[in-house]
Amino acid sequence: MKLQTAAVGLALGLCALVAPGPRLHAQSAADIFNGQVLQRLEIDLHTADWSKLKQEFQSNEYYPADITWNGIKAYNTGIRSRGVGSRNQNKPSLKIDFNHYASGQTYLGLKALVLDNLVQDPSGVHETASMWFFARLGIPAPREAHTLVYVNGTYVGLYAMVEPIDKNLVARVFGNEAGEQNDGYLYEFKKADEWWLSYLGPELDPYKRYFDPKTHETQPDEMLYRPIESLVRLINEKPTEELSEAVGPYLDLRGLTRFLAVQNFIGEIDGFTGKWGMNNFYLYRLQHHPQHRIIAWDDDLTFLDPAYDVMSFQESNVLVNKLMAVPEYRALYFETLSEAVKSASEGMAVGEPGALEREVRRELDLIDGAMLADTQRPYSDTEYLDAREFMKQFAPRRARYVECEVARLTGTRPCA
Repeated sequence: MKLQTAAVGLALGLCALVAPGPRLHAQSAADIFNGQVLQRLEIDLHTADWSKLKQEFQSNEYYPADITWNGIKAYNTGIRSRGVGSRNQNKPSLKIDFNHYASGQTYLGLKALVLDNLVQDPSGVHETASMWFFARLGIPAPREAHTLVYVNGTYVGLYAMVEPIDKNLVARVFGNEAGEQNDGYLYEFKKADEWWLSYLGPELDPYKRYFDPKTHETQPDEMLYRPIESLVRLINEKPTEELSEAVGPYLDLRGLTRFLAVQNFIGEIDGFTGKWGMNNFYLYRLQHHPQHRIIAWDDDLTFLDPAYDVMSFQESNVLVNKLMAVPEYRALYFETLSEAVKSASEGMAVGEPGALEREVRRELDLIDGAMLADTQRPYSDTEYLDAREFMKQFAPRRARYVECEVARLTGTRPCA
């Protein structure tokens, strides 16, 4: 049941009170992604363009718009609908490109912003809490913050404001090379269909379907995709005992193993070892180096079940199936799961929640009024409140389950 008009007005009033006002100190990208406060982003564009963007939400057509955050305005930016399963006519997921119309324009050093519409998550905190936890465990991930979004002065809903994965993020996460921004090869994984890293042959076109280049886009296909084809071929050809020596120079296997463990801990069903094949990650090949790294992305189908199988769907993925047969990586996987349990439970005492539960509860409290006032969300108040309560209980239940499963599977000790 939706809120009555008076209640909506009250909730919006509360949102306005918590939204930050102008600050006197210099602003930066760190400020706009400050998840400790509820941000407010204003978008101004022609009414007809906004109507067309929503009506043709499956299109990637850009529209000119002005963007204001914390009193700082960017003029003549490009805005479009985005997403795959999150595309929505009533509450479109959005990409803001600051230099689409004004070449070279940046905003707080950013070239773009992503606004996740949260339509696949009735709680509103899956992705933000997931990325917070990835970063806490040292896994490369974008920064995120909840934001109220206003279009032409009208509140259109609660969104997650997401740092785009581009050269700026790469430099922040991996560091600069020789004092200059790292200029390697960055790819977004595109889920063309169900694929578990089987070899697709020597031709490059099949790999182009899955890996969308975000840097060096004009380079020849041999430069862009031959390293990926070679990597996939090695993964499939080499026996388990040669995996580290043969594949390790071209893919950070230890980093991938840790990523897999943390992604499993937060219960992601649509990730690297997803139910429907690989999904939701970026691949980055370091500058002047053949090795690729994994970057977390779009983990909103997380927190599925506190008893989510810690080895879920691993046998289907060619690489992960082999990784788990290598003692070094299998041990690292369970060590990282145990590290995740410890990190999530940090500070837990009688009557006191652990770190992950504290963060989830903080985010839920931060967005509560904005979520209830969001008339465009595809979930009822009851569904939202049920999801909210489930999220409050997830972390301690998940930590206990994973702790017991690691003990059982490694034979270290019994877990009652």
